[in-house]
Amino acid sequence: MGHEELLTADVEARVLAEADRWLRAGLNTEPCDRPRAEASVAAVYRAQGLPVPRTVVWMGSPLGGALASWVLRHGREDRLDGTLFTDLAAGPPLWLSPEFARRAEERMRGQLPAGDGRPQAARARRPLTSVFWDTSEARARLVRALGEPLYDTLGLHWERGESGAYELEEEMSRVLSRSANPSPGRFGGLVQRRLQGRLRGPVPERIVRPVRVMDVITPPPPPSREEIYLRQEFGGRLDSWSAARELIHWRCMLAAAGLPGSPALEALQEALYQVGAWWPLEDAVVLTERPVALLHQDETGTTAAHVRIAYEDGWQVEDA
Repeated sequence: MGHEELLTADVEARVLAEADRWLRAGLNTEPCDRPRAEASVAAVYRAQGLPVPRTVVWMGSPLGGALASWVLRHGREDRLDGTLFTDLAAGPPLWLSPEFARRAEERMRGQLPAGDGRPQAARARRPLTSVFWDTSEARARLVRALGEPLYDTLGLHWERGESGAYELEEEMSRVLSRSANPSPGRFGGLVQRRLQGRLRGPVPERIVRPVRVMDVITPPPPPSREEIYLRQEFGGRLDSWSAARELIHWRCMLAAAGLPGSPALEALQEALYQVGAWWPLEDAVVLTERPVALLHQDETGTTAAHVRIAYEDGWQVEDA
């Protein structure tokens, strides 16, 4: 069997349908259906054999979500006294306006379970992003079904512009690019850069950028020290902008190979479409609303491309 035999009409139709749903979810500015979103996230925990989190915190933007994640990640609930987010010595290492910090802390404090007038005993919680975002089982199944040579031909990375040996990858990318709408992936990258730009102070020397060695012609660059620091301090963020496209790849590859789907990846994909961004932790999860406004103006003869993302808590992200 060659790689061209995997790209059937049924597989292409599935990719097109998945891509269309990804675009609609990534460009959605409607408020989340919170019960449905929480049920979808709970299904991800169950698919991994983990207890459903008892603490669910909703914030208005990825900036607010990062702050809430930091509190739960490091067990600082008992420090939410109205000053934690602006305490340069003890608070999260992000630059914040006093007004945004006050509103975010007040919102979070109002959602935590209370006992005797104070939050329940705080404890540090392990981030679960890497647990949920584990595609190794899907890869192993594909290798067993296709063999290493054919699997390698299909490519380890799903990027546009790959050359000759990656025809199936190119076709999937071509199907995804048929829409005239902007790729949601651009929004996710912009939000990530803006969050990293808010890091306060230098990145600690203990944060070392890894050397990535991969058996491909052009390996992707390793994460920056700022990206590593943000992930370690605030836990990993999941959202449809940054993660859904790769999940579509793995799920459609399993279908192309005639293999059953992965319940864990199916549950994760569904959850990504129901919420703006989220931080999974042990026994707690931070969820954020979708943006209230998305502006994307493509480059024309005299107008540079411009992106604006606005959230209900006042945080705005712009790139011109």
